[in-house]
Amino acid sequence: MECLQKIAPFSFCIFALLAFSCQQEKKQESQSFSLEITDSIRVEYAGLLDLMDVDPSRERVLLHDRQRGIIVLTDFEGNHLLNLDKQGDEKGSYGQYLWSTAQIKDNDHISLVSHMGFFEFDAEGKLASHRKFQEDVPFFGGRAAADSELMEHEGIFYQKGLVARGQYNKTQDEYYDQFQLLVKFDPEKGSAERIIHLEEESPFRTSGKAFEVPEMSPSFTILEDKLLVIVGTDPHLNVYDIHPPHRLLERKPITYPDYNAGQGTERAKADPKSIAYDESAGRTHTLKVYGDYLLSSFSPGYDFADRERYLTIDNREEYSTFRESIKDKYPPALFLMDHQGEGIQKLPLPESLDHRQFLVRDGALWWLSKFNSEVEEDFVQIYKVAITAKE
Repeated sequence: MECLQKIAPFSFCIFALLAFSCQQEKKQESQSFSLEITDSIRVEYAGLLDLMDVDPSRERVLLHDRQRGIIVLTDFEGNHLLNLDKQGDEKGSYGQYLWSTAQIKDNDHISLVSHMGFFEFDAEGKLASHRKFQEDVPFFGGRAAADSELMEHEGIFYQKGLVARGQYNKTQDEYYDQFQLLVKFDPEKGSAERIIHLEEESPFRTSGKAFEVPEMSPSFTILEDKLLVIVGTDPHLNVYDIHPPHRLLERKPITYPDYNAGQGTERAKADPKSIAYDESAGRTHTLKVYGDYLLSSFSPGYDFADRERYLTIDNREEYSTFRESIKDKYPPALFLMDHQGEGIQKLPLPESLDHRQFLVRDGALWWLSKFNSEVEEDFVQIYKVAITAKE
């Protein structure tokens, strides 16, 4: 009897904790989240601009003209403060290929990484510092846009970094064995090191099919001391220790609704010299940490019937007819997860927002406007966005 009396309070506590946990789960299930545009910045510009950085405290926006190679700095009123154009071979030039998004520093300087090294420019666009790479760095594809954000952790910078061509090609096992996803930069050492291979259980290594580079293009973010990586069309969240040797800590499936991953092509039919784009493959475009959540943007991919139709197209007229028949059928969307990658809710993406280019700054989302392919516009909009929970 005395034993039962001692156990009873403990049992009651366990019951109370379980009841509380159930209440929390029900509360989370009853919540719905919505996306709201709360503010916008209009930047007049005749050209195609990508979003690189936003500094809310200084009210600055940094954009990149991908066609002319110009970096554009504006304030929150859309006033142009600086056009930085240093593509040439002269001293102080960052050259033709940016490997990263440029960033606004605390002293109003602008820093970036290109194939010519590490650069910093002052508020007037004059070169403040330049450090070349200490050894030859193999060329890899960089992208100066928000979906390929340069991210810092303890003085080391991380970036998406794919090599499209090399000793092997997409019809060979060795190509996938050696394929690496990210690059890390150490400005102090002047070094660049490629890291993170495809996991052995990924479909790119187990299926025996040929996959295109865009289907393996990663999205990643940093959470505390972890690198979180989603590889293109493979709907898995890979969690790595950010410290060398970047050990895999967890690999977890992502529950995108109505998702159709890319199937690759038979290697015997794949052209080893070409780089194509499989429009039928679902894929993750961007991954960010947003407060207590992870937020990804993704395309769902075509269902089986549409994929089969897509694969039989052999001329431009058929392609146009097919595209018209599936118009608005597979819109990109957002997916809200907790920090462990558990799915919470799919969020429709407003027509005005670019499905790839957004940043998290000072707890808010900053989004680039969607490119208007039907009407030529001489401006872009930067939208401030919030995701709010409703009971």
